[in-house]
Amino acid sequence: MKQKHSLWRNRNFVTFFSANALSNLGNWLDFVAVLILFRYTWKADPLLIALIPVMYAIPSILLGQFAGVFADRKDKLKILVYSDWIRGVLTLALVFTPFPFLALAFIFLRNTAGAISLPAQQGLVRRIVDEEEIMKAVTINGSLFQLVKVVGPLIGGSLTTAFSPSFSIAINSASFLLSGVILLFIRPKKEEADEQGGKHGEDVGFWTSWKEGWSYVLNSRILTASLLFGIVTTLTIQMIDAQFVTLFSEIYPERAELTGWVISAIGIGSLLVVLALNKLDDIKKYGWFFGTASLLIGVMTGGFGFLNASTFLFVVIGLGLLGGIGNGLAFTAVNYLIQKEPPKEAIGRVSGIVDSTLSLLFIIGPLLGGLLIHQFGVTMAFRMIGFCLLGVGFVGIVFQNLIWKRARPHANKTVKRRGIQANSNP
Repeated sequence: MKQKHSLWRNRNFVTFFSANALSNLGNWLDFVAVLILFRYTWKADPLLIALIPVMYAIPSILLGQFAGVFADRKDKLKILVYSDWIRGVLTLALVFTPFPFLALAFIFLRNTAGAISLPAQQGLVRRIVDEEEIMKAVTINGSLFQLVKVVGPLIGGSLTTAFSPSFSIAINSASFLLSGVILLFIRPKKEEADEQGGKHGEDVGFWTSWKEGWSYVLNSRILTASLLFGIVTTLTIQMIDAQFVTLFSEIYPERAELTGWVISAIGIGSLLVVLALNKLDDIKKYGWFFGTASLLIGVMTGGFGFLNASTFLFVVIGLGLLGGIGNGLAFTAVNYLIQKEPPKEAIGRVSGIVDSTLSLLFIIGPLLGGLLIHQFGVTMAFRMIGFCLLGVGFVGIVFQNLIWKRARPHANKTVKRRGIQANSNP
C-alpha cells in the first residue's frame, strides 16, 4: 500500500498554491479599486460601470473552449507564466489610463489572458499532484478562492480608501508579475514535462482537437449530466445574484449595509464547507453534491422571497450562510470532476468547455432576472426561482443513480479506443 504524505510536502503544489494565492488576492483588490476608480474618480454613469463585469465575462465566453485546446497542446506551465506577466503589464497600464473607455479595453485584454490561463491551471494541477491527492488539492485551492472573495474586497476597499485606486491596482500588477516568477520554480516530473513539450496533440488539427474535447464531454454520462445540471443551477442563481440589493432596499430600506453582510455570509458559508470537504479523499456520488447544493441555494433564494420588515436579521444572515454552503458544495464538485473524470490529455479542453458555457450564463442570467422582476416583482421572482432550485435539487438527489450513471466498462473502452484512433490520425 502506498504511504500517504501531506500535500504540503509536495514542493510543486506549494509553489503553485503560493503563486495562485498572490494572483487571486490581487484580482479582488483590483476589482474593488476599479469600481471606485470608475464611480468616484471618473464619475462614470451606471451603464458604463455595468460594462466592467461584462469585460470580465466575455473573454471566457469567446475564448474559453479554444483556450482549452491550446492548453492541451502546449506547455501548461509556460502558458501560466506568460499569462501572469502579460496581465501584470496590462494591469500596470491601468494605473496610467486617463479615461474609462481605454480602461475597459485594458480590462478586456487582461481577462483574455486570464481566460487562456484557466484551462492550463486545471491541467497543471493534475500533473503535479498524485491521483489520490486530487480531492485535497481541489478543496485547498477552493478554500483559497473562497477566502480571497471574503477578505480581498475588504482589504481592497481599505487600501483604496487609505491611499488611492491606483495604489491597489499597482499592487495587483506586482502580484501578477511575482506570481509568474514563483511559477518558474515548479518542476513537473520528467515524463510529464516531456508530454507537455509540444509533441502531444501536435499531430492532429486544432479543430479536430476541439471536437475531441466535446466528444469526451458528450461520451461521459457524468460530465454531460453535471454540465447540464450546472447550467440550470447557475442560470437560476445568476438571475437573482445582482438583485439582492433590489430586494433588501424594498424590505429593509434603512439597512443599506445588509447587502454586504449577506454577500459576506455567502462567502463564509462557502469557505467553511470547502474547508470541511478537505477531509474527503474523493467524491463517489455527485448527486449528493449537486442536488444538495441546489436545495440549499433554493432555500436561501426562496426564503429571501418571504422576508418582511419584521424578520430578524439573524434569519437573513442564516439564509445567506445556507446558500454559501450550497455554493461551496457545487464549486468543489465542479472542480473535482474536471480533474478526475476526463483523461489527463483532455483536462484543458473540458475545463474550457465548462468555463465558457457557465460564463455565458453570467450575462444571460441577470438579463432574464431583470425581466422576471419587472414582470412579477422582486419578492415573487425570488420565490419562483427558489422553488425552481428546490425542484432541481430534489430531482438531483432522488434520481442521482440514473442521472449520474457510470458507463459500463466495455463502453469506456470503446470511447478510449475512439480517442486513440483520433489521436493517431494525421
